[in-house]
Amino acid sequence: MAAALQACSSVVALPDGTPVVESRTELGLRIYYPPFSSIDLRCGTMPSTSEQDVLFCAEAAFTEALLDDFSHSNIDGNHVCSGVWYEGAPCPETATKVGCTGGFVWYGGRWEFVYGLDKAEEALLRAADGGGMGFLQEFVLHEGARVPNTRAEAHDKLHYYRVLAEFGGRLCVIDGTATMLFTEFISRLCELGVSEALYLDMGSGWNHSWYRDPSGRAHIIHPWIPKSRYCTNWITFYK
Repeated sequence: MAAALQACSSVVALPDGTPVVESRTELGLRIYYPPFSSIDLRCGTMPSTSEQDVLFCAEAAFTEALLDDFSHSNIDGNHVCSGVWYEGAPCPETATKVGCTGGFVWYGGRWEFVYGLDKAEEALLRAADGGGMGFLQEFVLHEGARVPNTRAEAHDKLHYYRVLAEFGGRLCVIDGTATMLFTEFISRLCELGVSEALYLDMGSGWNHSWYRDPSGRAHIIHPWIPKSRYCTNWITFYK
């Protein structure tokens, strides 16, 4: 576990002192450091670029099915939004389906990567009690080492990939600047020295995301396409 505000050092700011997302590129990976004061899991409706207090948002947990109407039960795994615990769709890891092997929580001004599904479920309850947020996902790296995951074996294709990560004691989001094999993406994360890496849902439509750049303007990372309407949840960093 790490302290959120202390982890966001070297903050980039506008002339008026408003913090904005710092980003840099290394090893074909782009690293985003949102200088946040809080994090939430927004569900149902993606944060708008007109929301000036939002620094970064991207799809987080997997979506179970392509539905026109939103339901918390269509998000893979139990989750916490604004301090409220919701039951999601079962999210087991099997030999044929990518599932959840842990999760991420933020509450009380602190964030935590939790490896192991049972421990992550317990962390979600703590996050709800603390008025925070959390979701379940598939781990890519834990304590700096690769961990078993079905995606690397069953889904090793050329795509853009993204993780929520701990790197150098800081919380960040890392994605590829170009398409690459998932195993190559993991290798680059290892070479970079990432400590924790939790997959964030990607793929065509699900990769639609944005951040507020050093000018204070919203920058679209991947464009919205019709399939994006099926997205269900977004990790959202606030000033």
